[in-house]
Amino acid sequence: MKRHTAMLLVGLLTLSGVLTACQTNTKQTQHHQHHTQTTQPTQLNITFQTDPAHPDKDKPVKLISHITADKQPVEDAKVEFEVWKQGDKHQMIAAQKTKGGVYQATHTFKEDGQHVAVVHVTTPATHQMINASFVVGNPSTSHHGTASDHHKSNLHLHIEAPTDAKAGTQVAITGHVSKANKPFTDANVQFEYWREGDDKHLFSDTAETKAGNYETRLTFAKPGTYQLKLHVEKGSEHDHTTRTITIQ
Repeated sequence: MKRHTAMLLVGLLTLSGVLTACQTNTKQTQHHQHHTQTTQPTQLNITFQTDPAHPDKDKPVKLISHITADKQPVEDAKVEFEVWKQGDKHQMIAAQKTKGGVYQATHTFKEDGQHVAVVHVTTPATHQMINASFVVGNPSTSHHGTASDHHKSNLHLHIEAPTDAKAGTQVAITGHVSKANKPFTDANVQFEYWREGDDKHLFSDTAETKAGNYETRLTFAKPGTYQLKLHVEKGSEHDHTTRTITIQ
């Protein structure tokens, strides 16, 4: 009798341990699932505009971005405007939060012409960008011919490169390509690059690491100023853009 009682107690204790372990595993699984669900990045809706809509050179202009997620204003973002006149150097301008998910900065453009803006938005959960273009002043086109004489493109191109790259080390270079503020996917994308003063131009293929983002890794042999040229082709679309990078 005592022996049967002891065996029954051992069995109950074993069953109790198994149930406790199952409950613990279930809670851990539920916690992991909850954590996974709450850390999913949220898709941002980003807009850009200038005020005034048609800015003049040598006069302050507001750069404005309205950022929402799930139709709610985003109040915890870091926002920067990367602006440049086509063919010139890029400038990064930090934006200040106002209210209702609106971020803005003030800038004075020194030249007439077509300008490009990339809105960089970083939140605790994600990093997104959009491209936009706008005209400053009244650029003259008389010495370039009419608009119909030039290649037209509906693509927005942006080259992302580090500012502290060193010679002899691999450098990640990314080309961001979009059309109508949507990623431009499955394109044939190459980087052409050369050191200023050198005649030799090199080319590197890219891999599309995510929709509209084309990445390559380059090793620059010598310090100096280099030109990076992003070439994009797909069907009837063909465009390119160039930026300067300094290698230490």
